Amino acid sequence: MFSILRMLRRLRRRVQNRYIRRVMITIGIVIICIMINSGTFYHFEKQVQDINIWDSFWLSFTTITTVGYGDISAKTIQGRLATMVLLYFIGLASFPYLVTQIVDLTVEGANERRRGFADLRDSLGKHIIVVNFPDELTVGAIIDQLASDPLCADRDIVIIADTLQELPFKREKVHFIHGSSIQIDTLLRANVEEAYVALVLSSASDRRSSDALTAATVSMIEQVNPKIRVIAECSSVEHLTLFEPLRCSAVIPTQNIGAKLLAQEIRDRGLAPAVSELLTQAEGSELYSEPIEEIISLRPMTMNDLQSFLVKLKIQLVLVGIIRNNQPWINPNAELNLEGTDRLILISHSRQDWESIYNQIKQAVQNE
Repeated sequence: MFSILRMLRRLRRRVQNRYIRRVMITIGIVIICIMINSGTFYHFEKQVQDINIWDSFWLSFTTITTVGYGDISAKTIQGRLATMVLLYFIGLASFPYLVTQIVDLTVEGANERRRGFADLRDSLGKHIIVVNFPDELTVGAIIDQLASDPLCADRDIVIIADTLQELPFKREKVHFIHGSSIQIDTLLRANVEEAYVALVLSSASDRRSSDALTAATVSMIEQVNPKIRVIAECSSVEHLTLFEPLRCSAVIPTQNIGAKLLAQEIRDRGLAPAVSELLTQAEGSELYSEPIEEIISLRPMTMNDLQSFLVKLKIQLVLVGIIRNNQPWINPNAELNLEGTDRLILISHSRQDWESIYNQIKQAVQNE
């Protein structure tokens, strides 16, 4: 029932397009002309020719498409008049118009997508939304990172911005929606209702005062899709309180993190490249998280128990900590009992096959 209603909503949105309405009306006129002419031609010509209704349909179709093989033709005055009125005058005028409208629809659709006025509700789902376009370098780096991640590489990316007329680059699976991020219509056109995750960046104009706008955008996104995971950029830790009433899964004060990393590199030489390597998936080791629920279902475990299994099985993973209730626990007590809702924070040369690791630990538990 839900799929039928969804299909009807999509059909209604498509019909609202003026080019689609014209195409549908013209197709209706062409079909009616073919059907009426087929019936009248058969009625008048069957008395003087050995034809059936399909022959009449063949004549009508080949005539209106200007093919006209000439294998069948009208012999009676009535049949000729019907063909002249329905196919020559009405049909032949409608068919070229139909072709031009289809071409216009294709061109207009391409222009709308390029300028960000397209409606993506009928074409995308489980995609990644990036709100705001501070600069090409920042957004390009985010897209590159997502493209290098096996979990995100196949997902479409939708960029929402009201400061652009069109994207300054062309990339596969990257779409553009022009409009304000705090307007519901803009979010609906980006199909936030079916998105996988939303990343809200600070605007380029005034990053410090933009935190309030970022929080408002997060609020609007969560209203449209309460289940979506939202990650927000905050220019300053002083403004983190703006996000406390929201369900935002992560708020990242990027400028403070960058400033701290730069300052700490003065004291701890080589730390900045190490952090950069962990956060850049294209090279070196990778920092990521994995769920622990299936492993905990085998038997209760502490941090020390899990670390022992990893060492025993010679699995090249560094167990950094856990994420519990959306809060990181870095280097927790070795005797901390792991819970099914925890996520492990791991470092490895590349993201490993977690299902394979689970099967290895399962076999080791059974052999105890």
